[in-house]
Amino acid sequence: MSNQQPPYGQQPPYGQQPQQPYGQPQGQPPYGPPQGQPQYGPPPGQPPFGQQYGGGYPPPPPPQKGGGKAPLIIFAVVMAVVVLGAGIFIVSRFTGGGSDDATGGSAPATTQPTDVPSVPSSSPTTGGSPTAPGSPTAPKQPCDGCMPGITVNGSVKALKGRGFACKDDGVLGIRCKKGNLEVAVRPDYSNKAYVERINISGSAGAQKQNCPECIPGAVAALKQGLPTVLPYFVPDAAIRSQLVAFAAKNSARPDTGPSGVQSLPIEGSYRVSTHGYSGVTVGKNGRYGTSYSTSLYVDGWSS
Repeated sequence: MSNQQPPYGQQPPYGQQPQQPYGQPQGQPPYGPPQGQPQYGPPPGQPPFGQQYGGGYPPPPPPQKGGGKAPLIIFAVVMAVVVLGAGIFIVSRFTGGGSDDATGGSAPATTQPTDVPSVPSSSPTTGGSPTAPGSPTAPKQPCDGCMPGITVNGSVKALKGRGFACKDDGVLGIRCKKGNLEVAVRPDYSNKAYVERINISGSAGAQKQNCPECIPGAVAALKQGLPTVLPYFVPDAAIRSQLVAFAAKNSARPDTGPSGVQSLPIEGSYRVSTHGYSGVTVGKNGRYGTSYSTSLYVDGWSS
C-alpha cells in the first residue's frame, strides 16, 4: 500500500482512509467561522484590525457621568459638617453655652447667708392679689434663756466704744458705767459666751439726808440711756420701742417688793421687768448722802 496522498479534493483509493488536511482533527469541520456566520474580522463599518483612523488613534471613550465626582462630593460634605460643628462648639464656649462643670470654667453661683432674710425677685400672687414678703426670722438662741444672738464679748466691746468703763464684779457680772447710767451684763450659766440678762439702771443723788428730786432724776437718766444701750442687746427696733414705753410707765413707781414687780413678756425673745425706784441714805453728824435708782431688766427667753 502506498503512502502517497491523493491530490487535495480527490477521494483515496478503495480501502484507504481519507486523510484530513494538516492541522485539523479528524471528524471536525475545517477551521473558520461556524456555518452561516460571517467571516472573522472587524464589525461592519469598522476598518480592518490594525488600521489607524485618519486622524491617529481612536479618541478615548467619553468619561462616565457622575462616577468620578461622587467621592469628591462626599468628601466636601463631610468636611463642611466637621467645620460647622467645630464653629458651633467654639461659639457656644464663648457665649456661655454648654456645661463647664468638669473644667471649672463657669463661676459658682453665689448664695445668701442663712441669717439674712431673702427678698423674692417677683411678688407671687394668690387669688390675684400680691403677697407681702415674710418678716425676718429672729436669730436662733444658742442656749435656753440666752438673749438671741448676743455675746458677752461683743456687747461689752460695744459699750466700751461708747465711753463706758467696765469691770467684772464676780456677782452681777460685768458692770459698765458712764455718768448716771449703768449696764450690768450677766453671762449665761451654762454658756458663758452668751448674755443671759442685762440690768440697765439710771441713778441720781445728792449730798443731803433727804432728796425727793433725786427720784425723777433717776427715772430721767434711765429713759435717756435706753435708746443708747438697747440696740447692742435688742436688734429689733419695734421691740426696743415697746421696752422704752414700758420703762417710762413703770420705772417711776416705788419698789414695794416682789408684789410690785411689773413684767412684759415678749414671746420667744425676752422677759422684761422693772421693780420701780428705790433709794438709800447714808451718813451721820450732819453729813449725809442720798441716792435713788431705777432699773429695767431684760432676760433671754427660757422655755
